[in-house]
Amino acid sequence: MSTLWQDVRYGARVLWKSPGFTLMIVCALALGIGANTAIFSVVNAVLLRPLPYAGADRLVWVESRNPPKGIMSSNSSPPDFADWRARTQTFEGLAAFISGGVVLTGGDDPERVATGAVTANFFDVFAARPVHGRTFSADEDKPGAEPVAVLSHALWQRRFGGDPNIVGSKLSLNAKPVTVVGVIEPEFDYPRQAALWVNLAVDAAAERRDNRHLQVIGRLREGATIEEAQAELDVVMRALAADNFETNAGWDVRLVGLQEQIVGGIRPALVLLLGAVGFVLLITCANVANLLLARAASRRREIAVRAALGASRSRITRQLLTESMLLSLIGGALGLLLSVWLTELLVALSPANAPRFDEIAIDPRVLLFTLGVTCAVGVAFGLAPAWQTSRVDLTESLKEGAHGAAEGWRRNRLRRLLVVSEVALSLVLLVGAGLMIRSFMRLGEVEPGFDPSHVLTARVGLPATKFPDPRQRAEFFKRLNEKLETLPGVEAAGATLSLPLRGSNYSVGRGFIPEGRPQTPDESINASYVVVAGEYFRAMRIPLKAGRLFDERDDAEGATHVAIISETTARRHFAGQDPVGRKLHLWRDSKVPNEIVGVVGDTKTQGLEGDFGAQVYVPYAQDTGWSALSLTVRTSVEPTSLAPALRDAVRSLDRELPAYDVKTMDDVVASSVADRRASTLLLSVFAGVAVLVAGLGIYGVISYSVAQRTHEIGIRMALGAQGRDVFSLVVGQGLSLVAVGVVVGVGAALLLTHLMRSMLYGVSATDPWTFAGVAAVLVGVALLACVVPARRATRVDPVIALRYE
Repeated sequence: MSTLWQDVRYGARVLWKSPGFTLMIVCALALGIGANTAIFSVVNAVLLRPLPYAGADRLVWVESRNPPKGIMSSNSSPPDFADWRARTQTFEGLAAFISGGVVLTGGDDPERVATGAVTANFFDVFAARPVHGRTFSADEDKPGAEPVAVLSHALWQRRFGGDPNIVGSKLSLNAKPVTVVGVIEPEFDYPRQAALWVNLAVDAAAERRDNRHLQVIGRLREGATIEEAQAELDVVMRALAADNFETNAGWDVRLVGLQEQIVGGIRPALVLLLGAVGFVLLITCANVANLLLARAASRRREIAVRAALGASRSRITRQLLTESMLLSLIGGALGLLLSVWLTELLVALSPANAPRFDEIAIDPRVLLFTLGVTCAVGVAFGLAPAWQTSRVDLTESLKEGAHGAAEGWRRNRLRRLLVVSEVALSLVLLVGAGLMIRSFMRLGEVEPGFDPSHVLTARVGLPATKFPDPRQRAEFFKRLNEKLETLPGVEAAGATLSLPLRGSNYSVGRGFIPEGRPQTPDESINASYVVVAGEYFRAMRIPLKAGRLFDERDDAEGATHVAIISETTARRHFAGQDPVGRKLHLWRDSKVPNEIVGVVGDTKTQGLEGDFGAQVYVPYAQDTGWSALSLTVRTSVEPTSLAPALRDAVRSLDRELPAYDVKTMDDVVASSVADRRASTLLLSVFAGVAVLVAGLGIYGVISYSVAQRTHEIGIRMALGAQGRDVFSLVVGQGLSLVAVGVVVGVGAALLLTHLMRSMLYGVSATDPWTFAGVAAVLVGVALLACVVPARRATRVDPVIALRYE
């Protein structure tokens, strides 16, 4: 131990004597280790750390699918859910819920809060316990049960000041009295950001099997596997399809771990970023190793003296590794501090709906990761220089000026290998960033089918207790749109059930059958079903292609049921004929057909990446079963400036109705690509850092080579070599390293970029333009890195240079 302490003190003195050198290495290491720690803290919180529920590994997500219809993710119907509960043995419990929101009134201003309408065993499935009162009882699961609520701990503290007497009190939710029966533990938050939960009290026997509106969570029995549960449900679904062909033909279920369901969408991006910062750290290690090798030349006489005095090679190696570990530990400590800021930056850059990002923190696992990386880095960049430096030839090293021959360009293979590695790793990162950038640019060129500029949106929900009559709801939105159109700066106002690009976080799919086709499940065509009111098409600037738009005649009582279809729907399902005037049946949803009165342009419903699917529009006056619509207001002024007037317009019709989720359609478009934007930005930053570090590495090697070859260059110039010859010689040496690195990097990139295919849009993983552009960038950086030392070499004075030896 005393020997180790001696090595540490000696190493500290050595590093203190070279503050500039030490600071350069420590800063490089802090950046590399800090970036890795920050990304790992995100990966740890999102992917590695279990969900904050007891036995979270046994929680599974149950979703319905209909692959023959192209429906790969859907909710489930109450009758199917009831059959799953009755016919399966592998689940300890199955619970259903509906995510939504209610207007909470009383006391403070009206507030819309996120809710979950859940079955009575919902909290039991999650093993969540109340801190006050109780959760729901079995009786409260039955149809007609008294409405009750369980509050989240956060809402209890924020809105009710942690009142211990809250249990038993009444709340007004959507103008309906609801009794509070409990407050759940602080850790529980599912569905995400839910402020309270109410009893679902659904009557499965009275529901249709094709009315799929429930989300289902299950807890596996102890010892049961997800594969066993999947096999059991497959048997149940086949039986249901046989007994209920019209509603269940083609439908099955898919089980996936709840954590995978929550974070699976962001996993590829996080893994990609973790790999990218790993590459940055490797490049940093290579660069630091190069710096240590350069510094080792100046210490050859020191090492030789120590060896002459009896120090063994292992003793010298241990001393040098101790110095490397000191550098790494200092860099790791600074990197940990830097990671706190970088983590906050990552959270700020992340999409608003990024799962589990609110759980990111520096915990013991992150600290252990940082310590492990720091130690590994210290050995990685210190071992090769220490091993090479400890190989001393006492006779040559103690000779004055022997360093030039010993460190000649041809013999310095290790340093050249490190530079080649830096270039290759940088190229892989640059190619990945280039592909992401090109993909993002292609996505930005996609036409969404509407004009998002100058459109303000907001969601308004009408409580059933205050608006029980469908005609009341239709009249409310008609009056609201008329009021909005009178506001200064408003060009058109409308409303819709679901905004494009999932801007409402809500979408409805319904099947339709063109007139003249058999009314059977096999003929049903799945389509996006959109209910609209007012001047929705004009507000969104969705172009009319044929026929007409909805107007007042479609709002009249007893009017013919009408529909507007999208261009793709007309082309695919009414090929060779004019769809205007023809009819379609909304399969199992309407007893009378809808006459097609118009064809409009396609819009992107789920995201910019997907193809245009079938779309059917109907006027709200003919389907008023929906209590919440998204307003769409086209303005001639800055849209957000009208937000207060929009809220006032809603409150003028009902003072207890808040307009919520207020945003612009530009925000909706930006949000639809927010995850891609964040991944592209971060990967580009890491690639830029890698190129900068690689450029510094090339500069260092060439500068050191010029310094070591001053005598040789002097002889060449004394024998008649011109400045341009020396310049070409030095630059050629640097570019030769880059050429080898580019070749190696291209090969590695071709092997690795196929892993990114799922994250690309409109560009191949082997896009030749990207590869060529990246290679050109690296060559340009290398050229710049070589110019300064090359020009310095051309200014060597032969007379002075010949005195070196």
